[in-house]
Amino acid sequence: MPPKKLLAELRKKSNKTFLISAHIHLEGDALGSELALAGLLKALGKKAIIINEDKAPDEYLFLPGIGSIRHDISGLDYDAAILVDCSDVSRIGKMHKALRKDRPLINIDHHISNTGFGDINWIQPDASCACEMVYYLFKALGVAIKKQDAVCIYTGILSDTGSFKYKTTSRHTHLIAADLLKHGIDVYDINRRIYESMSVATVRALGKIIGTLEVSSDGKIAWLLIKNSLIRKNPALAEETDNIIHFARAIAGVEVALLFKETKRNGDVRINLRSTGSADVNELAQVFGGGGHRMASGATVRGALGDVVKKVVDEAVKRVS
Repeated sequence: MPPKKLLAELRKKSNKTFLISAHIHLEGDALGSELALAGLLKALGKKAIIINEDKAPDEYLFLPGIGSIRHDISGLDYDAAILVDCSDVSRIGKMHKALRKDRPLINIDHHISNTGFGDINWIQPDASCACEMVYYLFKALGVAIKKQDAVCIYTGILSDTGSFKYKTTSRHTHLIAADLLKHGIDVYDINRRIYESMSVATVRALGKIIGTLEVSSDGKIAWLLIKNSLIRKNPALAEETDNIIHFARAIAGVEVALLFKETKRNGDVRINLRSTGSADVNELAQVFGGGGHRMASGATVRGALGDVVKKVVDEAVKRVS
Protein backbone atom coordinates (compact mmCIF):
# COMPACT_ATOMS: atom_id res chain seq x y z
CA MET A 1 0.00 0.00 0.00
CA PRO A 2 1.12 3.63 -0.50
CA PRO A 3 3.50 4.97 2.17
CA LYS A 4 2.03 7.58 4.53
CA LYS A 5 4.70 10.08 3.50
CA LEU A 6 3.48 9.88 -0.10
CA LEU A 7 -0.16 10.35 0.87
CA ALA A 8 0.77 13.37 2.98
CA GLU A 9 2.71 14.90 0.09
CA LEU A 10 -0.25 14.54 -2.23
CA ARG A 11 -2.59 16.13 0.31
CA LYS A 12 -0.17 18.92 1.27
CA LYS A 13 -1.88 22.30 0.83
CA SER A 14 1.25 24.03 -0.46
CA ASN A 15 1.52 21.47 -3.27
CA LYS A 16 -0.97 23.05 -5.64
CA THR A 17 0.57 21.99 -8.96
CA PHE A 18 2.06 18.57 -9.73
CA LEU A 19 4.26 17.71 -12.70
CA ILE A 20 3.79 14.14 -13.98
CA SER A 21 5.98 12.24 -16.43
CA ALA A 22 6.73 8.67 -17.54
CA HIS A 23 9.32 6.80 -19.55
CA ILE A 24 10.15 7.20 -23.23
CA HIS A 25 8.63 4.61 -25.60
CA LEU A 26 5.19 5.10 -24.09
CA GLU A 27 2.71 2.25 -23.73
CA GLY A 28 -0.58 1.63 -21.98
CA ASP A 29 0.66 1.46 -18.40
CA ALA A 30 2.73 4.64 -18.59
CA LEU A 31 -0.06 6.64 -20.22
CA GLY A 32 -2.84 5.10 -18.16
CA SER A 33 -1.08 5.74 -14.85
CA GLU A 34 -0.23 9.33 -15.78
CA LEU A 35 -3.79 10.17 -16.82
CA ALA A 36 -5.44 8.39 -13.90
CA LEU A 37 -3.03 10.06 -11.48
CA ALA A 38 -3.90 13.44 -13.01
CA GLY A 39 -7.58 12.65 -12.42
CA LEU A 40 -6.84 11.76 -8.81
CA LEU A 41 -4.95 15.00 -8.21
CA LYS A 42 -7.70 17.08 -9.79
CA ALA A 43 -10.21 15.40 -7.47
CA LEU A 44 -8.01 16.56 -4.59
CA GLY A 45 -8.23 20.13 -5.87
CA LYS A 46 -4.75 20.10 -7.39
CA LYS A 47 -3.48 21.03 -10.85
CA ALA A 48 -1.72 18.31 -12.85
CA ILE A 49 0.62 18.88 -15.79
CA ILE A 50 1.68 15.80 -17.78
CA ILE A 51 4.84 16.07 -19.90
CA ASN A 52 6.33 13.30 -22.05
CA GLU A 53 9.17 13.27 -24.55
CA ASP A 54 7.35 10.92 -26.91
CA LYS A 55 3.90 11.21 -28.39
CA ALA A 56 1.34 8.54 -27.54
CA PRO A 57 1.06 5.59 -29.96
CA ASP A 58 -2.07 5.75 -32.11
CA GLU A 59 -3.75 2.83 -30.34
CA TYR A 60 -3.87 4.83 -27.09
CA LEU A 61 -5.28 8.07 -28.48
CA PHE A 62 -8.74 7.04 -27.23
CA LEU A 63 -7.69 7.49 -23.59
CA PRO A 64 -9.62 10.28 -21.82
CA GLY A 65 -7.43 13.36 -21.36
CA ILE A 66 -4.72 12.23 -23.79
CA GLY A 67 -4.89 15.56 -25.61
CA SER A 68 -3.77 17.45 -22.50
CA ILE A 69 -0.28 15.89 -22.48
CA ARG A 70 2.52 18.34 -23.23
CA HIS A 71 5.81 17.68 -25.02
CA ASP A 72 7.63 20.93 -24.27
CA ILE A 73 9.07 22.11 -20.98
CA SER A 74 8.97 25.85 -21.54
CA GLY A 75 7.25 27.96 -18.91
CA LEU A 76 6.72 25.10 -16.47
CA ASP A 77 6.19 25.86 -12.80
CA TYR A 78 5.20 23.25 -10.25
CA ASP A 79 5.37 22.38 -6.57
CA ALA A 80 6.15 18.64 -6.75
CA ALA A 81 6.99 16.14 -9.50
CA ILE A 82 5.83 12.55 -9.87
CA LEU A 83 7.46 9.99 -12.15
CA VAL A 84 5.43 6.86 -12.82
CA ASP A 85 6.54 3.54 -14.33
CA CYS A 86 10.21 4.63 -14.44
CA SER A 87 12.97 2.45 -13.06
CA ASP A 88 15.41 5.36 -13.26
CA VAL A 89 15.06 9.12 -13.71
CA SER A 90 16.95 8.91 -17.00
CA ARG A 91 14.02 6.95 -18.45
CA ILE A 92 12.01 10.15 -18.97
CA GLY A 93 14.52 11.28 -21.60
CA LYS A 94 14.79 15.00 -22.30
CA MET A 95 11.98 15.74 -19.87
CA HIS A 96 14.47 15.41 -17.00
CA LYS A 97 15.50 18.99 -17.79
CA ALA A 98 12.17 20.12 -16.34
CA LEU A 99 12.95 18.64 -12.92
CA ARG A 100 14.07 21.07 -10.24
CA LYS A 101 16.32 20.11 -7.33
CA ASP A 102 14.38 22.42 -5.02
CA ARG A 103 11.10 20.57 -5.65
CA PRO A 104 10.23 17.14 -4.17
CA LEU A 105 10.44 14.21 -6.57
CA ILE A 106 8.02 11.30 -6.07
CA ASN A 107 8.87 7.92 -7.57
CA ILE A 108 5.96 5.49 -8.14
CA ASP A 109 7.02 2.28 -9.86
CA HIS A 110 6.66 -1.49 -9.97
CA HIS A 111 9.99 -2.43 -11.58
CA ILE A 112 12.27 -4.55 -9.42
CA SER A 113 15.24 -2.76 -11.02
CA ASN A 114 14.12 0.67 -9.73
CA THR A 115 17.05 2.72 -8.42
CA GLY A 116 15.08 4.53 -5.69
CA PHE A 117 15.89 7.92 -7.21
CA GLY A 118 13.07 9.91 -5.62
CA ASP A 119 12.82 11.97 -2.47
CA ILE A 120 9.78 9.80 -1.80
CA ASN A 121 9.86 6.28 -3.24
CA TRP A 122 6.98 3.85 -3.57
CA ILE A 123 8.33 0.78 -5.30
CA GLN A 124 6.08 -2.27 -5.34
CA PRO A 125 7.50 -5.07 -7.53
CA ASP A 126 4.59 -7.40 -6.74
CA ALA A 127 2.15 -5.00 -8.41
CA SER A 128 1.26 -6.02 -11.96
CA CYS A 129 1.70 -2.48 -13.23
CA ALA A 130 1.90 1.17 -12.24
CA CYS A 131 -1.83 1.55 -12.90
CA GLU A 132 -2.54 -1.01 -10.18
CA MET A 133 -0.57 1.20 -7.79
CA VAL A 134 -2.50 4.31 -8.85
CA TYR A 135 -5.71 2.38 -8.12
CA TYR A 136 -4.43 1.80 -4.57
CA LEU A 137 -3.81 5.55 -4.28
CA PHE A 138 -7.46 6.28 -5.09
CA LYS A 139 -8.53 3.86 -2.36
CA ALA A 140 -6.00 5.08 0.22
CA LEU A 141 -7.00 8.71 -0.30
CA GLY A 142 -10.72 7.97 -0.37
CA VAL A 143 -11.15 9.46 -3.84
CA ALA A 144 -13.99 8.12 -5.98
CA ILE A 145 -12.89 6.61 -9.28
CA LYS A 146 -14.65 8.19 -12.25
CA LYS A 147 -15.36 6.33 -15.48
CA GLN A 148 -12.50 8.07 -17.32
CA ASP A 149 -10.09 7.08 -14.53
CA ALA A 150 -11.31 3.48 -14.72
CA VAL A 151 -10.69 3.39 -18.48
CA CYS A 152 -7.11 4.58 -17.99
CA ILE A 153 -6.35 2.18 -15.13
CA TYR A 154 -7.88 -0.81 -16.91
CA THR A 155 -5.90 0.02 -20.06
CA GLY A 156 -2.65 0.02 -18.11
CA ILE A 157 -3.44 -3.30 -16.46
CA LEU A 158 -4.42 -4.84 -19.79
CA SER A 159 -1.24 -3.58 -21.43
CA ASP A 160 1.28 -4.62 -18.77
CA THR A 161 -0.21 -8.02 -17.96
CA GLY A 162 -0.46 -9.05 -21.62
CA SER A 163 -4.24 -9.17 -21.33
CA PHE A 164 -4.01 -10.92 -17.93
CA LYS A 165 -1.79 -13.75 -19.15
CA TYR A 166 1.61 -12.83 -17.66
CA LYS A 167 2.80 -14.20 -14.32
CA THR A 168 2.59 -10.73 -12.79
CA THR A 169 -1.20 -11.09 -12.92
CA SER A 170 -2.45 -11.80 -9.40
CA ARG A 171 -5.73 -12.33 -7.60
CA HIS A 172 -5.59 -8.65 -6.68
CA THR A 173 -5.21 -7.70 -10.34
CA HIS A 174 -8.44 -9.49 -11.22
CA LEU A 175 -10.25 -8.00 -8.24
CA ILE A 176 -9.19 -4.51 -9.32
CA ALA A 177 -10.36 -5.19 -12.87
CA ALA A 178 -13.70 -6.42 -11.54
CA ASP A 179 -14.09 -3.24 -9.50
CA LEU A 180 -13.27 -1.10 -12.54
CA LEU A 181 -16.03 -2.82 -14.51
CA LYS A 182 -18.53 -1.40 -12.03
CA HIS A 183 -17.84 2.02 -13.52
CA GLY A 184 -19.32 1.09 -16.88
CA ILE A 185 -16.16 0.79 -18.94
CA ASP A 186 -16.42 -1.02 -22.27
CA VAL A 187 -13.72 -3.70 -22.13
CA TYR A 188 -14.54 -4.93 -25.63
CA ASP A 189 -13.99 -1.46 -27.05
CA ILE A 190 -10.73 -1.00 -25.13
CA ASN A 191 -9.39 -4.34 -26.38
CA ARG A 192 -10.40 -3.56 -29.96
CA ARG A 193 -8.72 -0.16 -29.91
CA ILE A 194 -5.45 -1.47 -28.49
CA TYR A 195 -5.06 -4.83 -30.17
CA GLU A 196 -7.33 -4.86 -33.21
CA SER A 197 -6.81 -1.50 -34.89
CA MET A 198 -3.75 -2.19 -37.05
CA SER A 199 -3.59 -1.00 -40.63
CA VAL A 200 -3.21 -3.38 -43.57
CA ALA A 201 0.33 -2.02 -44.08
CA THR A 202 1.26 -2.81 -40.48
CA VAL A 203 -0.04 -6.38 -40.73
CA ARG A 204 1.96 -6.89 -43.93
CA ALA A 205 5.02 -5.47 -42.19
CA LEU A 206 4.49 -7.99 -39.38
CA GLY A 207 4.86 -10.72 -41.97
CA LYS A 208 8.28 -9.35 -42.92
CA ILE A 209 9.32 -9.15 -39.27
CA ILE A 210 8.26 -12.73 -38.58
CA GLY A 211 10.39 -13.67 -41.57
CA THR A 212 13.48 -12.53 -39.63
CA LEU A 213 12.86 -15.14 -36.91
CA GLU A 214 15.98 -16.93 -35.66
CA VAL A 215 16.21 -19.64 -33.01
CA SER A 216 19.26 -20.85 -31.08
CA SER A 217 20.52 -24.36 -31.78
CA ASP A 218 18.96 -25.70 -28.56
CA GLY A 219 15.64 -23.98 -29.29
CA LYS A 220 15.64 -22.00 -26.03
CA ILE A 221 16.29 -18.51 -27.45
CA ALA A 222 14.23 -16.96 -30.25
CA TRP A 223 14.61 -13.47 -31.68
CA LEU A 224 13.11 -11.10 -34.25
CA LEU A 225 14.45 -7.97 -35.94
CA ILE A 226 12.85 -4.68 -36.97
CA LYS A 227 15.05 -2.51 -39.17
CA ASN A 228 14.64 1.25 -39.21
CA SER A 229 13.92 1.15 -42.94
CA LEU A 230 10.76 -0.84 -42.19
CA ILE A 231 9.77 1.51 -39.36
CA ARG A 232 10.08 4.50 -41.69
CA LYS A 233 7.50 2.92 -43.99
CA ASN A 234 5.31 1.83 -41.04
CA PRO A 235 5.73 4.34 -38.15
CA ALA A 236 3.28 2.39 -35.97
CA LEU A 237 5.95 -0.31 -35.59
CA ALA A 238 8.16 2.08 -33.60
CA GLU A 239 6.17 1.42 -30.43
CA GLU A 240 4.72 -2.00 -31.27
CA THR A 241 6.13 -4.74 -29.05
CA ASP A 242 3.77 -7.30 -27.55
CA ASN A 243 1.96 -8.15 -30.77
CA ILE A 244 5.34 -8.92 -32.36
CA ILE A 245 7.46 -10.55 -29.67
CA HIS A 246 4.53 -12.85 -28.88
CA PHE A 247 5.34 -14.85 -32.01
CA ALA A 248 8.83 -15.68 -30.69
CA ARG A 249 7.66 -16.25 -27.12
CA ALA A 250 4.89 -18.63 -28.21
CA ILE A 251 7.25 -21.16 -29.79
CA ALA A 252 7.34 -24.46 -27.92
CA GLY A 253 10.56 -24.86 -25.94
CA VAL A 254 11.54 -21.19 -26.08
CA GLU A 255 12.58 -19.77 -22.70
CA VAL A 256 13.67 -16.28 -23.79
CA ALA A 257 12.23 -14.20 -26.63
CA LEU A 258 14.04 -11.12 -27.91
CA LEU A 259 12.94 -8.29 -30.19
CA PHE A 260 15.65 -6.03 -31.64
CA LYS A 261 14.50 -2.72 -33.03
CA GLU A 262 16.64 -0.09 -34.75
CA THR A 263 15.72 3.39 -33.55
CA LYS A 264 16.22 6.92 -34.85
CA ARG A 265 17.95 7.86 -31.59
CA ASN A 266 21.66 8.08 -32.45
CA GLY A 267 21.81 4.62 -34.01
CA ASP A 268 20.63 2.89 -30.86
CA VAL A 269 19.09 -0.57 -30.86
CA ARG A 270 16.12 -1.05 -28.57
CA ILE A 271 15.77 -4.55 -27.12
CA ASN A 272 12.63 -6.07 -25.63
CA LEU A 273 13.12 -9.25 -23.60
CA ARG A 274 10.45 -11.73 -22.52
CA SER A 275 10.70 -14.90 -20.45
CA THR A 276 8.35 -17.86 -20.56
CA GLY A 277 8.99 -18.61 -16.91
CA SER A 278 12.33 -20.04 -15.84
CA ALA A 279 14.74 -17.39 -17.15
CA ASP A 280 15.23 -14.00 -15.47
CA VAL A 281 15.35 -11.45 -18.30
CA ASN A 282 15.75 -8.57 -15.84
CA GLU A 283 19.23 -9.85 -15.02
CA LEU A 284 19.98 -10.26 -18.72
CA ALA A 285 18.77 -6.72 -19.49
CA GLN A 286 20.90 -5.28 -16.69
CA VAL A 287 24.03 -6.61 -18.39
CA PHE A 288 23.25 -4.14 -21.18
CA GLY A 289 22.24 -1.21 -19.00
CA GLY A 290 18.52 -1.98 -18.96
CA GLY A 291 16.12 -3.68 -16.59
CA GLY A 292 12.50 -4.18 -15.69
CA HIS A 293 10.92 -7.39 -14.44
CA ARG A 294 11.91 -11.03 -14.23
CA MET A 295 9.46 -11.89 -17.02
CA ALA A 296 9.66 -8.73 -19.14
CA SER A 297 12.47 -6.22 -19.49
CA GLY A 298 14.06 -3.82 -21.91
CA ALA A 299 17.36 -2.20 -22.79
CA THR A 300 18.81 0.22 -25.31
CA VAL A 301 22.28 -0.46 -26.71
CA ARG A 302 24.43 1.74 -28.94
CA GLY A 303 25.82 -0.06 -31.98
CA ALA A 304 25.13 -1.66 -35.33
CA LEU A 305 22.11 -3.97 -35.32
CA GLY A 306 24.08 -7.10 -36.22
CA ASP A 307 26.71 -6.48 -33.55
CA VAL A 308 24.11 -5.84 -30.85
CA VAL A 309 22.14 -8.96 -31.79
CA LYS A 310 25.25 -11.13 -31.52
CA LYS A 311 26.25 -9.72 -28.12
CA VAL A 312 22.81 -10.08 -26.59
CA VAL A 313 22.02 -13.49 -28.06
CA ASP A 314 25.43 -14.84 -26.99
CA GLU A 315 24.80 -13.62 -23.44
CA ALA A 316 21.29 -15.09 -23.44
CA VAL A 317 22.55 -18.47 -24.65
CA LYS A 318 25.27 -18.46 -21.99
CA ARG A 319 22.72 -17.80 -19.25
CA VAL A 320 19.91 -20.08 -20.41
CA SER A 321 21.50 -23.01 -22.20
